[in-house]
Amino acid sequence: MTKGKRRIARRRREALAHDRPPVDRAVEIRRRRRRRVRPARIVLCADRVWLVAETRPRWAARAARDLEAIGIAAFDPREEIELTSPSGHRRTARVPLLHRLVFVGLRDDADLARVEAHPGVDRVLFRDGRAVVIAPAVLQGFADAITGHGRKDGREGDDADGGDAEAVAALLFALGDGVRVATGPLAALSGTVEGIDPARRRYRVALSLFGRETPVVLDEDRIVREPDDRA
Repeated sequence: MTKGKRRIARRRREALAHDRPPVDRAVEIRRRRRRRVRPARIVLCADRVWLVAETRPRWAARAARDLEAIGIAAFDPREEIELTSPSGHRRTARVPLLHRLVFVGLRDDADLARVEAHPGVDRVLFRDGRAVVIAPAVLQGFADAITGHGRKDGREGDDADGGDAEAVAALLFALGDGVRVATGPLAALSGTVEGIDPARRRYRVALSLFGRETPVVLDEDRIVREPDDRA
């Protein structure tokens, strides 16, 4: 008997010993859904000028840590989610909400020069020759929305068990479709589907955010089709 079969048999014995029916494999797989967890509130410095920096691929978290280490405020927006394995073990993971974007809080031009000189930063975003500046109050509201501290109803997410509904929704969106974010901190923003991950049922949507087209990866249950006004 292989090691894997011994492990399955042991789980069945433990379930029967505790007067529980053995877990159905298909049911257990369906339970491996992501569930949002409410993290601690992120408080951003209100006395800084907040700009948007675009990082190299997979450098956002490291660039934010490095900048914080040299005294430059940085905010890498991420969601905390709880993952549950088939064996019942849980772990918390932090996944990026925006694609290669980090918000940096600057005090002067010297801070700007240090940000631009960081090896993980591609550029600081400018529009019409001027830096894209985010008001501290707006950015704080964005951070509160991500962490769940800006909501009054206390809801933590919109996940539900409707396997059949998910199967239908997976067929609703294709490359180039116009969609709108229905839930979460980016609710009401519209964009275009430019990438699909069918295995994870996620879509990469180009949203108009902070003055530019920003790719954001969203679960299928967080987007709805944008009404077509043509016709």
